[in-house]
Amino acid sequence: MAANKKISPRRAKTATGLAQESPRARSKSLASSSQNLNDQIHRLECFIAAAPGVARQQKLSRVNFVPPMESDTPVYRRRPGARLPMQQQIANRQRRIRLLAELGIVGIGIAGLAGWLSQYWGR
Repeated sequence: MAANKKISPRRAKTATGLAQESPRARSKSLASSSQNLNDQIHRLECFIAAAPGVARQQKLSRVNFVPPMESDTPVYRRRPGARLPMQQQIANRQRRIRLLAELGIVGIGIAGLAGWLSQYWGR
């Protein structure tokens, strides 16, 4: 089944060229183009009839195929410079707020520890 069969382009014929063409040549060209169309139709019908078998064979060939490991979160690709969806903007903002709060708590803890240690060693 040659699916990519090259089809020769039809030449544009002028009215004088059609008038000068003999009926025998005209019928011969129509017969050849008709045969070409019938071959294409037959090829496509065979391709359509074989499609379920090909799909079944492809499915069987993928039975022992192990898909790649998936990450916990799906990775979405977007164009560079494109605006993030609102849901992602909200999630990013909440993540930054949580990181800032964590930084504040850690900073206060370090300052408190330093103050407590300076009281102990400062005497």
